[in-house]
Amino acid sequence: MKVLLVDGNMMTSSKIASLLRSSGYEVLTSKDREDLRNVKVALVNLEAFGGEKALEDLKRNYPHMKVIAYCGHKNTDLKIRAKELGADLVVPNSRIVVEAPDLIRSLL
Repeated sequence: MKVLLVDGNMMTSSKIASLLRSSGYEVLTSKDREDLRNVKVALVNLEAFGGEKALEDLKRNYPHMKVIAYCGHKNTDLKIRAKELGADLVVPNSRIVVEAPDLIRSLL
């Protein structure tokens, strides 16, 4: 299954991508110019440049896509905003880097 990863932090994104690939997922990034209609889940770092806009655009343009948003655990305003923008799940960075495959399965 294809998963879109939107994260400008190279350390975080590489950990998440590696974890997802080892669990059998094909990882696309925002740099990939692929048709996203076949992507079922996106992981969006809300603290990355353009993270909120990416979440908003994904939910508007791909309503079938589930979105897991993540940010620092103390960033409560951003978590609330993500829910308002339509995130299906909002978790702290500490969970996404170790539980991404489980979180994806919980949404599908």
